[in-house]
Parts: sequence; structure tokens; C-alpha cells
Amino acid sequence: MTRSRRTQGAAAVLATITAVALATTAQGDAHAATKSDTSAAPARTTVNLRLTGCDRCTVQLQHAVNHELTVWTSKERKVGPDHKVVFVVATRLTHGLSFVVRAPWEGDTGAVSNMVTRYPAQAVDSHVSRTVARHARRAEGCWAGTDVDEVFLGFHVARVAGRTLDGHKTKIPLAYATHTMSSWKPAVKTFKGTTGNQDAFYCSRPKTTKLTLTAANCDGCQIQVMNGALRPENTWEAKEQTMTHGQVTVRVPRDETRGISATVYAPWEGNTGYTTVVAWRYGGQKVGSNVDVATARASRHGSACWGGTTAKSLTVPLTIRKVRVQGNTGPTHGSVAFASVTQPWLRPMMRAYDGILGSQEVIACDR
Repeated sequence: MTRSRRTQGAAAVLATITAVALATTAQGDAHAATKSDTSAAPARTTVNLRLTGCDRCTVQLQHAVNHELTVWTSKERKVGPDHKVVFVVATRLTHGLSFVVRAPWEGDTGAVSNMVTRYPAQAVDSHVSRTVARHARRAEGCWAGTDVDEVFLGFHVARVAGRTLDGHKTKIPLAYATHTMSSWKPAVKTFKGTTGNQDAFYCSRPKTTKLTLTAANCDGCQIQVMNGALRPENTWEAKEQTMTHGQVTVRVPRDETRGISATVYAPWEGNTGYTTVVAWRYGGQKVGSNVDVATARASRHGSACWGGTTAKSLTVPLTIRKVRVQGNTGPTHGSVAFASVTQPWLRPMMRAYDGILGSQEVIACDR
């Protein structure tokens, strides 16, 4: 994959579920030439839903966020015989999107059912069984959203016993994501694993952390932070930024700081065949310990996964240095990048080559 393809970020590539969004094999001039065309997120996203267990169900999307006056609601769409239904929505509306489902066999309970995006005890990306869903006491129904132009989301609908408003027995849709989605709060109480509302499922926009990354002698370096995942709908990324006056600043949803990775592309970068990622911690180093270039270069393992923060703002100093590496076509210039003070970290520990962490894939941290 060329360097120009990488500048599109994980957004364009993750939509194809290839998870190869960070490869870099072209020269820096190709990167610069395409940046102006790729910096903007897609304006609209195609949301492909696969809904098993209820071919005659109808689905409706809603975007309702606390303290915002406008509630957006899509048209209802019927699930087809192929179990699929497709919506095209403004990309910005995917953040805090909820999913309403109506089944032809449910009685009048006085509420509409929402599809669960996450049961709080389940890790993001994990498979969800009917047993887990049925016995969950709390659930979230607000998708954290995406910036990619197309996603594929899987849900299942089962039936649980309930009562209508006049006391008659009926069935209620137990509708949930088959793989846990990154979600916004609130986590509401469930009835036998189900959730619903009488107006709209109001979501809470997450608080953010103002994260500043600093590095001396790296003006012009292009930095991107992201929270990668195995499934594209669960990846969060910020737009790539160019370091000026020795720093870049990005606002990160606070829950997404846990598992952040950061990529670096320096002005001197040659045809390395990979993207340099920041090492938040090298093997054998304790959180809070100072790291110099000699220590970094002698390291053989490191973590590209930040442990996160609950702070409103935080500055993390980085060390970024030009080094000589073996590239695709021979020796060339590359970068070693690491936190100057060892940071909280998550697995996996990656193989470091003379202290360099590099990747051709989105990094999914153990969070």
C-alpha cells in the first residue's frame, strides 16, 4: 500500500474490513500531494445492518443527544429476506446513533424497543450470545459512531415474555449487537436484557481530554492518534495533524484515551515500508521512568498502546529522532519515536527493532 493511501487514515481502509490502514511504501512527496484531498472525513456513511431472527421486523435510526434540542429520526425500513437493511446517513449523526426495532409479533407495551449496542460487562469487539444478553442487567444503546464511509453491523433479535399495557401476555424483542460495539452512555436498566423508550433513547456525549503531544526538532512531523479495534465500527481516530512549534493538540473522548496509539511521519521519512508508531513504554521500564535515546535504541520490545487518562488535559513529551533503517529499496531515513517519560500502557508488547515500533496494520490494544 502506498504512502498516499495511508494518508486516508483508517477510515477509508477499515470500511473494507482489511484493517491495513497504516502501511507506508511511497515517498514523502506523494504523501504531501494527497493530503489536501484526504483530510476531510466522509460527509455520509452507508450503514449496512444484518438483522437475524426477525425477517419481518422494521428498523429506524435515531440521533438524540442530551441537551440538544433536535432529534433526528430516519424513515422506517423493513428487514429484507436476506436479513439486511441499509441506511445512508450524515456521518456526524453516527456518533450517538440509536437503533429502534419493531416486530410484528410484539404487543402494545407502551414503549418501543431499542437494539442494545453494548452490555457493560462485555469488552468491545467481543461476541455476544443470547444467554449473555438475556441475563444482562444493564445495557447501552448509543453507538459511538464512525468516520468511515461504510460499515457493516450485525444484530440478532430473540423473544422474551412480557406483558401488554392491559396485562395480556406478549413477546418483546431482545435485540442486541452480536459483537459488542463501542458505545456512549447511559447504561440503563434492562428487562430480561431488553431496552426501550417512550420518546427517544437520549445519549450522553462523552467528556473529552485535551491531549497535547510535544517533541523538539520535529516541526513538520505529521501525527495521528487513534484507538484501533478489530472491527472497523469500533475504531476511533483523530485527523492527522502537522506539528508546529513543537506540539500538536487533539481532543479525545475520555473513554477512548485507553488504548490510544500514535503514528509519526517525519519530513525526512524515506521508503521504509511501515509507519512508525510511538512507544509509550519499552520492556523493562517502569511507569514514570525517564527514557533517553540510548535506552530506546537498545530496547527490543515496546507497547504502542497508551493506558489512558481521566484528566481534562494532559501533555505528554515525546522524543522523535531521525535514524537510519533498512527500507523497501535499501537503507533510508526513518524515525524512532517514544514517550520521554514511560507512560501507563496496555498490551500487546510489540517487537522493537533498535527501539523502533512500526506497523502496517491498525493496532488493536487489549482494552
